[in-house]
Amino acid sequence: MKKMKIPIKKKRTKRDDFKKYDFDSPFRPNRTLKIIFNVVIVLLPVFLAFVYYRFAVKQNNVRSFPLDDPWIHLTFAKNIFEYFSFSFFKNEMVTAGSTSPLFTILEAVGFFFTKNEMLIGYAMGVLFFMLSAYAFYRLSVLEFGKEIIFALLTAGIFIIDKWIVFISLSGMETTMFIFILVLASFFYKKRMALPLGTMLGLLLWTRPDGIAFIGAIIFDYALIRIYSKNQLDLQLFTGKDFRKIILSFAVVAGLYFVFNYLLSGSILPNTYNAKLTYYSPEFRSRWDFLEYEVWEYFKSGAYYVLMIGFLYSVGKLFYDLYTKTYNQNTLYIVFILLFVLMYFIKLPYAHRFGRYMMPLIPFFILVATVGFRDIARIINKYTTNALFSKSIFYILIGITYFIGVKNYDENRELYALQCKYIYDRQVMAAQWLNKYTKEDDIVATHDVGAIGYYSDRRIIDVAGLVTPELIGKINDLNYVSYLQTYMKEKGVTYLAFLREWYRVSNQNPQFTTANSLPPEVMDVYKFIPGETEILSKEGNSFIEMMTKLVSQKAAQQIIYLGNRLLAIEPRSSLAYYYMSYAYQLMKDNVNYEKSMLKAMELFPDFKDAHLYYGEYLKGEKRLDEARIHYEKTLQLEPANVRAANGLKEINESLGTVQVPAGN
Repeated sequence: MKKMKIPIKKKRTKRDDFKKYDFDSPFRPNRTLKIIFNVVIVLLPVFLAFVYYRFAVKQNNVRSFPLDDPWIHLTFAKNIFEYFSFSFFKNEMVTAGSTSPLFTILEAVGFFFTKNEMLIGYAMGVLFFMLSAYAFYRLSVLEFGKEIIFALLTAGIFIIDKWIVFISLSGMETTMFIFILVLASFFYKKRMALPLGTMLGLLLWTRPDGIAFIGAIIFDYALIRIYSKNQLDLQLFTGKDFRKIILSFAVVAGLYFVFNYLLSGSILPNTYNAKLTYYSPEFRSRWDFLEYEVWEYFKSGAYYVLMIGFLYSVGKLFYDLYTKTYNQNTLYIVFILLFVLMYFIKLPYAHRFGRYMMPLIPFFILVATVGFRDIARIINKYTTNALFSKSIFYILIGITYFIGVKNYDENRELYALQCKYIYDRQVMAAQWLNKYTKEDDIVATHDVGAIGYYSDRRIIDVAGLVTPELIGKINDLNYVSYLQTYMKEKGVTYLAFLREWYRVSNQNPQFTTANSLPPEVMDVYKFIPGETEILSKEGNSFIEMMTKLVSQKAAQQIIYLGNRLLAIEPRSSLAYYYMSYAYQLMKDNVNYEKSMLKAMELFPDFKDAHLYYGEYLKGEKRLDEARIHYEKTLQLEPANVRAANGLKEINESLGTVQVPAGN
């Protein structure tokens, strides 16, 4: 009879306990935990966005966006809904003026459910933030494999990111662009051909710079084809898959090109050419863009910690390229590099809050956390304690969360402030135009968002976004002269300009934010052909420099720039006005008076010149002359307290009766 072998139970050692906690030991959440994870991933973005929204509304008492551009989408969307026309004014300005026609069309659908444009803008951004968070979580699970907790923590960093929450309430297409990018990455990694081709086509419908992602996929897959001979675990697309990708992409992208061509005669939107023209690299330092708007942007706050993992992953990618080993981060890193390179060459400008760079954030986070994981794995090779190795990952993640939550909280203030900033300038100017102008008036402006939506007036866009025929002239030295002729021909009746962009000389605005809302000043002028004078770009630049020098009391520099300004703009009253201030600093009263009188000769209704010259004359005891200028100031601005007090003092000194302004 054969003897049975009885297994001998081995005594457990500490080393066996460490093996139990192997670094790559899987964590398999049960069904309940999976549901909880998914619910948190979906609902947390909505909650965090709502916190920002509630804080801004409570602080500002108005609903607004932190950018002017959202109302461009909404204007097109409203006209699609009302007139079934992709137009910027009723059905009369049909043009490819939306960078993201897909987003605009979806907002038009929103008008079927509500006429509240703010609700549509908020809902669209937050909806795609929620979808992006879930898609990013699924992508992270795919990249981390068994390490579900790592994937969950990575998704959490994305969800609490201060800029992602900020932009989700901006009314812009950014979160939709991120969603499609992440979804395309997931379909690519899963080798799902038809959805991948569709998403790649939709990238163009969302933003033209999505072409960088397509380039990154081509590069990544080329490496896979090369390395698959030696690495059998690399899955390839079949010939049938390729046909599906090409056909689906061709159909979706082809419709996009046809759509733009039919609207404006170009396969790309007007906004693409307009932005490339206005923010031309010849007028912008590419290296400043790279240093301040990319490098500094991605190493501030929580990003500073993430940069450790990101740089490690980049280094590992180059090492893997050298050893001919496929790297899971290739797609993401190449996309980031191509995207930045494209802007570096064509459009070295990240826009306000680094908006153009925000689509890189989820991939930056994913590459960085994978880098943290890989750093911990290396440490695990030199220790038998996997818990200690994993703790390195958790410490880095923990620091990121600590700083990230702090950044999120601090950014609420910025969001609220910027919403009020846009409301007080663009929205209030639009409301003024709607109230005080006629329905057939035409407004020329460079910020067409809120003004286009709320003024309900036909718009001439001097920046070319919705007036494409101006794009080719924008960077001409004589553009302002051409523009004034163009506006006369088009029947423009009002101008709405930020002074930092365009400045009208020798004319008082009918609406202005100058007295209460520095630094940028929005002015609305009545446009009078042959009389209204717009300073050239060079002339306005001199004014901006002189304004800064005034605060520094740099008299000699002010006079120098004033003379340069007069050489190109001899009728600039502001040049003489600022020079008079410089002469006053130098106690040169003769030239002070000459300059001030010349300023008022060129611009008889120059309120500030009359006020300060009146104060000068009062100080010189030339009271009768001073009274004339104080009275002129009050005629131009009856509520001017300084002029009223000055006039009161003069009347008391002369023993005369003060006559109220306007009588």
